[in-house]
Amino acid sequence: MKIKHLTGLTCVLTLAASIATAECAYSKWGADDTIGSANLVTPERTLMASKLIKQGKSMPLGITIGSDTPAFPPRSLNLQVVQPNQQGGQKLSGFGYEGNYNDDILQTWVGIGSQLDGLGHLGEGGKYYNCLD
Repeated sequence: MKIKHLTGLTCVLTLAASIATAECAYSKWGADDTIGSANLVTPERTLMASKLIKQGKSMPLGITIGSDTPAFPPRSLNLQVVQPNQQGGQKLSGFGYEGNYNDDILQTWVGIGSQLDGLGHLGEGGKYYNCLD
């Protein structure tokens, strides 16, 4: 039994060592590249792409986010409406009149709903895009 256990442990340690020393695949734009396919966005290509426009329409890419927006756990969004320094009906006096206002405190993770991630957002084996750690 001890021999089998030792053999299994040896296999696990060998596998872990091979993963830890595995070679990374560097970007085709070189070892110093940090922007990936964004290297393809050049002034010349932008001008070429502009010639493909057939209508002058624009398409909004933003989305409304809220506390019910799908999010990868533990991400969430919390919006709290507050009335600073106005507890108990107290009014503000710095305006030259009795003032009051509502304000918002937003606590959220940036990565909820749809998003465009950077190349350093998700990695494997402790490495990110272009073998960066």
